[in-house]
Amino acid sequence: MFEAISTTAIGDARPDKVARNATTDWPSVSVVIPCFNEERRIAQVIERLAEQYDRNQFEILVLDGRSTDDTRKVVADCIARFAPLRIKLVDNPSRHIPDALNLGIAEARGEVIVRMDAHSLPSENYVRSCVALLRQESVEVVGMPWRISAGAQTHTAQAIALAVAHPFGIGDAQYRLAKSGEPREVDTVPFGVFRKSLWQRLGGFNEALLANEDYDFNYRVRLNGGRVLLDTTAHSIYFARPTLSELSLQYFRYGRWKAQMLKLHPRSMRWRHAAAPSFMVMLICLSLLGIWRSEAWWLLSLTAVAYLLPAFGFAFNLSRRANNYKLLPSILVSFVSIHFGWGSGFWRGLLWPNTRKA
Repeated sequence: MFEAISTTAIGDARPDKVARNATTDWPSVSVVIPCFNEERRIAQVIERLAEQYDRNQFEILVLDGRSTDDTRKVVADCIARFAPLRIKLVDNPSRHIPDALNLGIAEARGEVIVRMDAHSLPSENYVRSCVALLRQESVEVVGMPWRISAGAQTHTAQAIALAVAHPFGIGDAQYRLAKSGEPREVDTVPFGVFRKSLWQRLGGFNEALLANEDYDFNYRVRLNGGRVLLDTTAHSIYFARPTLSELSLQYFRYGRWKAQMLKLHPRSMRWRHAAAPSFMVMLICLSLLGIWRSEAWWLLSLTAVAYLLPAFGFAFNLSRRANNYKLLPSILVSFVSIHFGWGSGFWRGLLWPNTRKA
């Protein structure tokens, strides 16, 4: 575990920018970042955050799942580089995200928690904007939208980034779609900003859920009368998975743990959660029924066409807007990977028990 508290100046910080954050009536803030094998991006994340708040009321906690690359060395370099800003590296033996969040928040000194991710880069005004909104009456959680970026410089990665930012790919999740507008109440935000006292009242993040822990937390907030607010005055850049295999595994995992979460909170179900699993059931039932009734094959064909036509249309439109028609096949396959990954994961989670080791 590394910790640096010194009296030297921040290496690359701009003092005029930091000084403007110094206000006595603003709460202290802790940024909590779960992390594993993120040597490529963790320094960028810390750099983006380091100047966003009064350093005397601000800290950054990196919860590392015992990375096997140079992540810990990169964080140690940042600790030295940005002193006296408090940056702390905390060990997360389980590597699970909800465990990391609970460990980090328990360790945090701040009144307000900013949950950040090593796969995302916050905009320059992210922390200050979120904390300002959190001061409104009855607002319990604040979040900002994602701007999706490719996880690598390949055609496949670019196609995946386009697919996971499109409503046909991911439904009506507002934090992926919102571009501008007034703050609005939503069901969830990806990286919530909230008071530590709220985390204490709710009993922390549910460590039985290895994904969807954010949705579960925000649902419990709303269940207890709190408001979850999405604003667009800031944003974070989210790096999508770079390969189709990683994309499929990601959405299989999301679907699997969403089903587990819905077992706990069935009333939290939204149409976007049911669309892919329902489509898969329809395909399977029609395929089986076709053994006895030939009409089922016609219905199966119509169902497939009803899916593939809009998928192709949206893929064509996205590739046209990107001015690169070579992306079209990969966008189409990305849509299929998202839906079938989610759908199969959902049924896996619904029909078989989940364990933390799985």
